[in-house]
Amino acid sequence: MIVDPDPPRVPRRTRIRFWPGMEAELDLEAIARSAIPVKGVLCPSPLRFMEIYAESQAKSILILPDGSTLTDRTWSGIEKEFFRGLPGGRIGLGDNIPQPPFAWRDADAQYLSVSFTYNTNAFFRILSGLQKTGLIPPDAASRLLDQACQLLAHVYRARDHFVIRNINNNFNMMLISRVVESLVGKEIYDSEMQELDLTRRSLAETLALADGFRHLSIQELMGVALATGVSFVESRLSQAGLGKTGTQQVLDVTWRYSGTNLAIDDRGTLLRMIADSGLRKNSFVLAVILDDATETVADLLWMMAAMERFPFLKVNLLVNTAQISINFSIQMLEAVFRTPCFKGLVERLGTQLFVTQMYCPFISFQTEYLPPEARRVIDDADAVYIKGANFFETCQIPEKDTFHAFVVYGPISRLYTGLRDFDAVFAYLPAGTAGYIHDRDPGRIITLQQVIRARSQQGIEDEKTE
Repeated sequence: MIVDPDPPRVPRRTRIRFWPGMEAELDLEAIARSAIPVKGVLCPSPLRFMEIYAESQAKSILILPDGSTLTDRTWSGIEKEFFRGLPGGRIGLGDNIPQPPFAWRDADAQYLSVSFTYNTNAFFRILSGLQKTGLIPPDAASRLLDQACQLLAHVYRARDHFVIRNINNNFNMMLISRVVESLVGKEIYDSEMQELDLTRRSLAETLALADGFRHLSIQELMGVALATGVSFVESRLSQAGLGKTGTQQVLDVTWRYSGTNLAIDDRGTLLRMIADSGLRKNSFVLAVILDDATETVADLLWMMAAMERFPFLKVNLLVNTAQISINFSIQMLEAVFRTPCFKGLVERLGTQLFVTQMYCPFISFQTEYLPPEARRVIDDADAVYIKGANFFETCQIPEKDTFHAFVVYGPISRLYTGLRDFDAVFAYLPAGTAGYIHDRDPGRIITLQQVIRARSQQGIEDEKTE
C-alpha cells in the first residue's frame, strides 16, 4: 500500500482555481466521499491530486527522471511526448472542437473535482500494481504518486490551461498512463502495453470458466457478457489466481443479467435482424468493437453460437494493437484460439470470423479518431456492436444500425443514459439515431432512456398508420 507520509495541508474547504475564470469553493470531505474508484481500487488519500493542483504554483523544483524540471516542459515538448500517435497526427483539441460526451470546459467545478479523485486513484492503482510486481521499490511509491500528480497538473496548466479546458475523459485517461510512463520509463511501464500480465492472467481465469457457459442460449450469453464487465476479475486476483472464493464471487455476479433483468433489452432485436437479413439476402455482416478482455470471452461465446445458428453471419472484430488498461487487444487472441471451447471460432477464421487490426491510444475508441481500416469495416457492415460504457460515450456511429451493450456505472454514465448504477443495457439505435444528445445544461441532455422511449413511441405510431 502506498502511504503518504506528509500530505499537503489544505483546509477541508478550499477555493480551487481550475483555470482563469473557472474557480469555486469546494467541500473536500464531500469530494472524498464521492471519489471515483478505478476498477474497484481507491487510494487511501483520494484528494492527493486535488490538493497538489490547489497549490498556487506547481513545484518547479521537482526533478524528473530525465533530469528536467517541470518548467523545462514546454508546450511543444508536452505535445510531442503526451499526445503522440494520434491518427493523422492531430491533437484535435481546441475551444470549438467537441469531445464526446463533452469537453471539460463545459463541466462544472463539482464534476472536475470528482474527476481529480479519479486521477489520484488511477495513479495509485498503476503504482500499486508496479509495486506488487517488484518493478518499483516500495519506498518509491509515495514519491512517484506525488510526482505523477505534479506532472499531470503541469500538463493541465500548459499553454494557459489549454489542456484541462479542452480534453475529455478519453484524453485524460491517456495522459494518466503517459505521465506514469514518463516518470518510471517505458521499460517499466509502457503506456501502449498496459497491464499485459494482469490482463492475460484475468483472461486465463475467465477462459477456464468459459466451457461452463456453453449450454446457455445466445441471449443468455449476451447477458453474461454484460455481467462479466462488472465482476472485477482483475481486482479479485491474487498471485495464485482467483481461488475458490474469488471464482464464486465472479460467478455470483455473472448470472445477474443472464435472464431478462436488463433496463434496456434489445438482444432479441439483433437476432431477429440477423435472421431477417438471412431470409432476404443470405448475408449479415456485424462489425464488433470489444471492451475488457474478461467480458470479451462471453461476447465471443455468443458470437460463435450465433455463427453456428446463422451460417451466413459474418463477424468482423476491430481489435486494438495497443494494450490499453485491461481492454481486449490483439495480444489476447492467441489465448482465446488455444482454448478448446473456442475451436468453432478458429474453424471459421476467414469465412465467418474476421479480425481487423487497428491502433488506438485511448481507453475507448473515439469516432473522429477511427483509422481508415476501421471506417471501412464499419461502412461495409450491416450493423455495429459496441461494447462498454466508455465506448457508448465516445463512439457514437449514428449513420449505422448500432447496438450498444454495457452496464451503467458512475456519474457520467448515469447522466447520459438516464439510468442507475448497475442497470444493464443492450440497446438498439437505428441508423439516423444517436444514443444521446449533449447540452451544456445537464438538465437539457437527451438521454439514452429518452431516445429509446422516443423510438418505441415512434414504433407504436407507425403501427397505427399501417
